[in-house]
Amino acid sequence: MLLKYKYKLKPHKTQAVIIANWLHMAKKQYNYRLAERLNWFEATRTPVNSCPLNASVVPVEQIYQNIPEFRVQTRDGRKKDSNNNPITRKGDKHPNIVNGYVLWETVQLADLAQTKKLFLEYKSMHSQVFQDVIQRVQTTMDNFTQPDKNGKTSGRQKFKGRHYYNSFSYPQLSNTNIVKNANGRFCVNLPKIGLVPFVYNHPTPEGFKVKTDTVIREEDGYYISFTIEDKTVPVEVV
Repeated sequence: MLLKYKYKLKPHKTQAVIIANWLHMAKKQYNYRLAERLNWFEATRTPVNSCPLNASVVPVEQIYQNIPEFRVQTRDGRKKDSNNNPITRKGDKHPNIVNGYVLWETVQLADLAQTKKLFLEYKSMHSQVFQDVIQRVQTTMDNFTQPDKNGKTSGRQKFKGRHYYNSFSYPQLSNTNIVKNANGRFCVNLPKIGLVPFVYNHPTPEGFKVKTDTVIREEDGYYISFTIEDKTVPVEVV
């Protein structure tokens, strides 16, 4: 069973500045990556009533000009086979384009290292938070291009303004990130931000483990939402 618990954050001034800067940087990166996806999407499509029979709407070399055909794995994979050996190894080559379709999530995740070289301020952002931006773009495009169970899509996505990108997530935190500081106050240990005090007014249920944390900006300040899970509790549809 998955649950969400939300608490009021009480960050220090320096921590509040870091959170605000991360939200701004995440918004810019989200809009840039979404633009990459939408530009490619539009370049590879044309109205049915005027579709050419023997030529691409946009030259193929232009569509794929900034996308490497392969990527080289930089370290052994985490998944192991029955003999406890990595299924994928450092140096393995993997295609970025399959049957003409770009594996955009993989391509954009790999490009984050180059982004940090070009824009040094992104080095201050935790890697998990940075990667979560790409995963949000992937979810956005999936909702746009893939119908749900009722056959409906979300429509073309818009770019985010300052007041419409109000959260960032750590996908891999745990219960150990909820601690007490030297003064005995409950804090959440957010990597690259530090121990941020929060109002721990209702503890998480016993047996549940923290899976992800999301920092949220609202009108009256910052909040944190814990996604917690206990696999032993059955899920019932009411």
